[in-house]
Amino acid sequence: MRKTLSNKLIQELSEELGKYSIPFKTGVQLSILCSFKIGGISPLMIEPENKEQLSQTLFILKKDEIPYKVLGGGTNLLISDFPDTFITLRLSGIFKELIEESNGIFNIGAATNTTPIFRKISLMGYTGVEFLSTIPGWVGGAVIQNAGCYGGEIFNFIENVDFIKDGVLQSLPKEKIDFGYRTSQFLKNKDSIITNIKIKVPLGNLEEIELSLKEKRDKRNSSQPENKKSAGSVFKNPSLKDELGNPIKAWWLIDRVGLRGKLQGSAQISPEHCNFIVNLGNAKAQDVLILISEVQEKVHNMFQIHLEREVEYFGEI
Repeated sequence: MRKTLSNKLIQELSEELGKYSIPFKTGVQLSILCSFKIGGISPLMIEPENKEQLSQTLFILKKDEIPYKVLGGGTNLLISDFPDTFITLRLSGIFKELIEESNGIFNIGAATNTTPIFRKISLMGYTGVEFLSTIPGWVGGAVIQNAGCYGGEIFNFIENVDFIKDGVLQSLPKEKIDFGYRTSQFLKNKDSIITNIKIKVPLGNLEEIELSLKEKRDKRNSSQPENKKSAGSVFKNPSLKDELGNPIKAWWLIDRVGLRGKLQGSAQISPEHCNFIVNLGNAKAQDVLILISEVQEKVHNMFQIHLEREVEYFGEI
C-alpha cells in the first residue's frame, strides 16, 4: 500500500520553505515536464535557485525525513501515475547558466537544456560536441547517464563535475569518476545531485561545424519516430556481436521477436524504430511497463539476452 504525503505535511513544509524564500509549487502535473507526457500530480515541487537554497532544502527534507526525487529535463524518464509518496525537487536559477571561463573552458549548470546549449557552443566555433545538440534533456541528466550518440559521449569533454552529497558540496575531476557506456557512478548510486560541470572543447572550423550540426540533426530526425511523445531509446544495446562480428542492436532483437507496432492501451512499440515506445494519446506508466516487461521476456526467451533498460523510472510504476 502506498504511503502518500499528507496535506498537513505539505502545508508545514510549504511554510518552512517560505521562511527561506525557496521557490516551490503545489499540485504540479508532472506529465507536462517530460517528453513521454506521462505522469501524475506531484503534491509539491521545490525549485531551489542557488546552492545555498539547495543545501537548505536538503537539510529540511532530511531533518523531517521527507522522501524526495530529483526531476531534470524528463527526456529519458517514465514518471509514475501516482508521484504522491515523495517531494519533487527541480533545479532552477543559476543552475541554468552557461559561463565561458576561458577559451574552450565552459562551466555549465545542471539545469541547462543540452540541445540549445551545445548548439550555442558549437556555433561559437568549438568542435566535437555537435552530437550533444541532438540529445534532448538537461545537462545533469546527460552526465548521470553519460549521454551520447554517433560515437561520442559527454564524458569525452568533461573536466570536472560538481555535486552535493550528504549535504556537502563536492567536486571531482573526470579521472576520479566512475563512468561507462550510458552510465556513471551518479546513476549507480543515486546519492548525489549534480549542480554544474566544467568541460573543455577544442576550436574548429565553423563551416565544418555548421555542416556537422546539420548532418547530425538530419540523421537524428530520419532515424527516430517523428513528432511522437517518447522517452528516447528504451533499452541499451547489448555488448554482443553476431556471427559476422557486427554489433547486435536492441531494436533488431525487438523486431525479431515480433513486437514492432505492439499496442498496450495508448502506448505502442514504435513501428518506425522499435527501441522506442510512444505515447499515442493518454498512455499510462503501467501501459509502458507492460510493454517493457514483454520485450524483456520475449527477447530473453528467444535469444537468452537480457535487455537492460535505458529509461529510468521516476516513482513507483
